[in-house]
Amino acid sequence: MARSKTVAQPPKVKKAVVKKIADYFKRNGYFRLPDEKPLKKNSTSKKGYEIRFVAKDKKELGEMKSLLKEIGLMPGKPFDKFNQFVLPVYGKEKYLRFRNLLSEHKIRIRTHKK
Repeated sequence: MARSKTVAQPPKVKKAVVKKIADYFKRNGYFRLPDEKPLKKNSTSKKGYEIRFVAKDKKELGEMKSLLKEIGLMPGKPFDKFNQFVLPVYGKEKYLRFRNLLSEHKIRIRTHKK
């Protein structure tokens, strides 16, 4: 008997969890997106899609990590930047998932155009 392929659905996420991580992001998080056009013909940019959450202390950093894991976004390794902690989330799929979660729960974020 032929098996049908099942596509792994992302886990259902509580609205309170999405709202909390969105509040952290809106406070001082930001996106780093690749350039649409490379500067030179033969240059290859290694920079990809990235979401950055900024925590003011280790307690907040731990809470952000657990919230991200709960919504199915595995964060990268945090690093220090100007007496704060930056928690990156790498990848286009994770970027799109985060944006979709926000839109599903009708949470708007402001994006700046270059």
